[in-house]
Amino acid sequence: MKKCIGVLFVLAIVAMAGCSPSRLFVEHDYSYEGHFKNYESFNFLECEFVDSTLLCSDIQDAIRHQMEARGYRVSNRNPNLLISYNIFRSDLRFRGYQQPVIKDWVVREDDDATYKRIDYNLDEGTLMISLIDAESYQVIWKGYASKMMRNPNFKNNYFKGIVRSIFDQYPLMATAR
Repeated sequence: MKKCIGVLFVLAIVAMAGCSPSRLFVEHDYSYEGHFKNYESFNFLECEFVDSTLLCSDIQDAIRHQMEARGYRVSNRNPNLLISYNIFRSDLRFRGYQQPVIKDWVVREDDDATYKRIDYNLDEGTLMISLIDAESYQVIWKGYASKMMRNPNFKNNYFKGIVRSIFDQYPLMATAR
């Protein structure tokens, strides 16, 4: 009986640790104006982190890897998508949306699809990645991760995991032409 209580106690501690406020929060939303079936190439907008070019290259390398894994190619001439990213240095109140699963929406392109507005309180250090339609300059997809600077295991390759977590929310593949 004592062993059973001990095991339950350990399981309760592990469960509470899983609900801890320091866990990474990842979410995304997208525009119904996006032409997701037509995108095949991308390039980056200029990095805005004046104080750390190493940070820029780490994040860009991680994003490039995720985009190329989805079949997109880097293009210096007329890319379909422009990629912007930013780390917010203070807490942020942000409006997101609860929407149909993006992969399902792209198949149906349901003009009557609805969404529900959700207001988030995102923590200092939120990484936000935006995919922008290069023709219309409209943000068509946005993924963000909050609470990432609270991780005590912050290391050089830390952003690879963060960016991968964000892009796990973007299951679309590039179109083949």
